[in-house]
Amino acid sequence: MALSVENAILRRENLIVEAGTGIGKSLAYLVPFVSWAVAEDKRIVISTYTKALQTQLYVKELPFVERALGLSFSYALCMGSENYVCLRKARRIDVKSRFGGKRAREQASRMLEWLMHTASGLRTDLELEPDRSVWAAFSREHETCLGRKCPSVEECFYFKAKREQARAHVLVVNHALLFTHLTSEPGILPEFHGLVLDEAHTLEDAATSHFGKTFSESAVEHNMSAIEVLISDIRSSVTAGESAREAAEYVRTLTKEYYSAVSGIFGMVSERLGKGERTEDISGWGPDIPDITAEASALSMALHDLVKSLGDSVEREEARSLVHWFDGTAAAMGSILYNEKQPEYVYWVEQRETRKGFSPAFHAAPVDISRELRKSLFDIISPVVLTSATLASPSASGAVPDLSFIKKRLGLDDAKGLVLDSPFDYGNNALLYIPRDIPDPNTDTAEYRKRVSNEIAGFYDILGGRMFALFTSYEALNSAAAELSATRPDIEVLKQGDLPRYVLLDVFKKSGTSVLLGTSTFWQGVDVPGQSLECVIITRLPFSVPTDPVNAARMRAVEYAGGNAFLDFQLPQAIIMFKQGFGRLIRSGSDRGVVAVLDPRIRTRQYGKKFIAALPKCGKAENMADVECFFEK
Repeated sequence: MALSVENAILRRENLIVEAGTGIGKSLAYLVPFVSWAVAEDKRIVISTYTKALQTQLYVKELPFVERALGLSFSYALCMGSENYVCLRKARRIDVKSRFGGKRAREQASRMLEWLMHTASGLRTDLELEPDRSVWAAFSREHETCLGRKCPSVEECFYFKAKREQARAHVLVVNHALLFTHLTSEPGILPEFHGLVLDEAHTLEDAATSHFGKTFSESAVEHNMSAIEVLISDIRSSVTAGESAREAAEYVRTLTKEYYSAVSGIFGMVSERLGKGERTEDISGWGPDIPDITAEASALSMALHDLVKSLGDSVEREEARSLVHWFDGTAAAMGSILYNEKQPEYVYWVEQRETRKGFSPAFHAAPVDISRELRKSLFDIISPVVLTSATLASPSASGAVPDLSFIKKRLGLDDAKGLVLDSPFDYGNNALLYIPRDIPDPNTDTAEYRKRVSNEIAGFYDILGGRMFALFTSYEALNSAAAELSATRPDIEVLKQGDLPRYVLLDVFKKSGTSVLLGTSTFWQGVDVPGQSLECVIITRLPFSVPTDPVNAARMRAVEYAGGNAFLDFQLPQAIIMFKQGFGRLIRSGSDRGVVAVLDPRIRTRQYGKKFIAALPKCGKAENMADVECFFEK
């Protein structure tokens, strides 16, 4: 793999590599890229999907490469600006007047103490996980940052990090930050000459969310809160004149009117979608959505007038930033809700659960992201290396792994490709358990779900915990949790949604006697090596929901181009995710365990063979006696 990466660098070519778990992907791309960057005085970017891998590269892999190669080079960890404390905001915080609850006041007080000794100002260095409202009061926001005009600019944690990045040979970023740099804030990262996209199986979805537009309830509430803070600052300012105070009061009045109007839209959405997490296409919603452009326009004009009234002051710079921020939000609202729908875009609303309840958000995104990726990334930067443990899916014959699906989805038809198997001994260390007589989940849902719970309980009786059960929906997950709670109260169940993901994983690793039930975010990017995890249960084959607006639009595009939506899109996509789920089990050469697949379609449908063919060669079992025998050995 390292030799292939080196060739791609020297020839300025793009390369896609599927490298099975255990190959050492990071070393295979870091060694040639770092050598090239130092020799040619170039800058490279390593981009990951998860912050966990981003941190691992910075803390572990890069220091090792530096020692192993005997090279002197600099590297920097790049986080989104919202991960840094803003000193200007922090220094104006009065804990007693700003925060109502005891918990929030305690968190804010601890953060102020932490600020006395932190060197980075990064949220990841905090020893507590602050509530969202508390962190928002402290964190830097691109939209309200005063930049070089800020009185705290020389001490600013974010700008200190930017100066380090400007001197670095290697920048370690995540996909979200990379795409923000490419799509909306081109100055976030300094110029770079080569790029590695690790965890590249997530790239299409990550790019889709950033090349699109969003208008969400949470963003509007954040807008309104920031405006309220500004108005309070103006009212208490000793330098603000009477005209500024009057303009601020007028803004406050219009803010209430705008917020009332926009809340009506989000209330209508919540009523239409009902309780629970929902997603719906809004292409035909136009006439049903109240037009609040007048309220948005009035508030925008009032904010502009407020800026003019503030003269040369810190509040003026804050107000200017807020105007830009609000106008951007209003433009996104107009584009999604009121403007003519573009055929190459998909428009949808989704409702997700938050700590405050269910919160809706409107979205618009390109159906075909490959064109955007070529235009903003692959046609500009070379070499680019994409890698993951799961990028290939079986070819049409099913005989060999094939990269054509991922190449087409990302617009990299001319990229070189390489598929490398894992060096781990799956034959002896892994068992694939596919029981017979599992009810069909589509025609006999109740019996199927009961059987899933029974299978989880059966594995628990063998292992006493140390299990993941992966679901494709929250509904199925909650059903299994309720069934296990009712029939097997002795089983310690950890359920996604009850705690933050990193907390759940920490509890799971320390417990040794628990079963963790998770959905999509636990299928990938989760690393639990050793005996802490010895069983992964895949309850259903992870086909994308065909009614999901984005998937439906992508499927229509495949059909329009003359392809088959199931064979050319849903199936290879599901196989890649299936491989991700399987890959949670064996994370090191000494790991062992069982992957159970409880979806009968892997046996009864012709395409089931392709799922099995995509996995490493390992032992197979059909009954629990074989599973017990495997663990006894």
